[in-house]
Formats: sequence, structure tokens, C-alpha cells
Amino acid sequence: MIDSHTHLHHLDFRDDRDEVFANLRAAGVSRVLEVGIDYLGAERSLELSERYPEVLVAVGCHPHEASNWNPEFAAAMRRWATLDKVVAFGELGLDFYRNYSPHDLQEVAFRQQLGIAREMDVPVIFHVRAAETDFLRVLDDEGDPRRAVLHAFSHSFEFAAEAIKRGFWLGIGGMVTFPKSNLPQILTEISPERVLLETDCPWLAPVPKRGRRNEPSLLIHVLESLADIWKMSTADLEQLLDANFAQFTGIR
Repeated sequence: MIDSHTHLHHLDFRDDRDEVFANLRAAGVSRVLEVGIDYLGAERSLELSERYPEVLVAVGCHPHEASNWNPEFAAAMRRWATLDKVVAFGELGLDFYRNYSPHDLQEVAFRQQLGIAREMDVPVIFHVRAAETDFLRVLDDEGDPRRAVLHAFSHSFEFAAEAIKRGFWLGIGGMVTFPKSNLPQILTEISPERVLLETDCPWLAPVPKRGRRNEPSLLIHVLESLADIWKMSTADLEQLLDANFAQFTGIR
């Protein structure tokens, strides 16, 4: 299994990070894509990649952090993109639900990061919340990245269909196991070839660990839920989803 979206540099893991990595190895997780959502997070994620061989890294300015986007951050992203362990930009996009940064600054950071991703041919991890129309408007203006995933997908079937039409993957995590989630119904209409596994740890732990700290070793519960939805064996689905990740990142 590959966890395509983690935040293991988060302070929630400061006391037992080695144990968390031992747990994920025991659970059969071979790789994790560690996502730094701001400048410091990117630096900490890169430090983890030096310490743990399973770690690949994504760097970017989360819409919550858009007020901190500046030319120095942009220059750092170009520099980080040349490193072997950096395989994606993200998470970047728009979040009009929390509004931690003004909408106009979110859009500026989003557009400029899309430009750098296109310039350097780096795949993109999208964060979109309560901003679907504006998100698509920006993409129509700037152009779709060649490879992209909608992280923590929990939108409508129509938005899923639009994303897939543009060639994007959907990042599916613990929410698919929640009793009131509409994801199982949506995913019955979507090919597993367009999905990546993720935890978004330390958040969104799957049932039966919902409400606790999430970690990559719990990814098996997401895999089992998806296997049930698509009527596949977990072994066959794991192989397919790992191949999706390789296609997204270009890492074999």
C-alpha cells in the first residue's frame, strides 16, 4: 500500500514517530507522500525524507497559508522541485470554508503555484473546499496540470466527473468508511484507475478508529472499504492503486 497524503511532520507525532513508522511497515505500507503545507512544513517534510526511506515529499503553499506566499516561497519551490525526494507540489488550491486567508490572496498563490508546476512539469495535489466554481474558473484560465489529484475528495458526483474528465485522480481516505458518507455511492460510478489511497494523517481516521489520531498503518481500513465497493480482492486493488500512484508521481 502507498499512502499518497500524510502530515507525519505534524507535532501530533513528535513523541512516537519512530513507532508510527514501525507500525506502517508492519501494516504493509511501502511509501508515504509527506505533504508540507507551508514553508516550515516543507522543510520538516524534507528532513523526514532523509531519516525515513519510505518518505517522498510534496511542497507547497496551502490556501490557509496564502497570506505568507511571496517571491521567496516561490523561489524555494523551484529549488525544492529539483530534489530527488520531491515528487509533487501541494497541497494548493482554494478553501472558502475556513477563510484563514483572504480569497484574493488564495487565488494569487494558487495561480502562481500552478504556473511553477507547469514550468517544472511537477504533478499537483489540490485542496478544494467550498470553492469548486472558483477552482474550476482558475483552472480554465491557467490550464490544467498534466497530472493532479483532488486530495480528500468529499464532493459531489458531478465534481468528481469533471475532475476525471480533466484527467485528475481522486484522493480517497477515511471518510469513505463513515456511515453517512456519500462516497461509496459515488465511487460505484467511478473507475478505480482514477483513485489514490490516502490518510491525511493525523486527521480523518477511518472507522473503527474514527475520532482518534490517524496514521498510515490504518490505511488498510480504507483499502478494505474500497475493495468492498468495487467487489475486488484487496490484493488486486492494492496493486492497481499502487500503479496509479506511480503514474501520478512518475516514480516506479
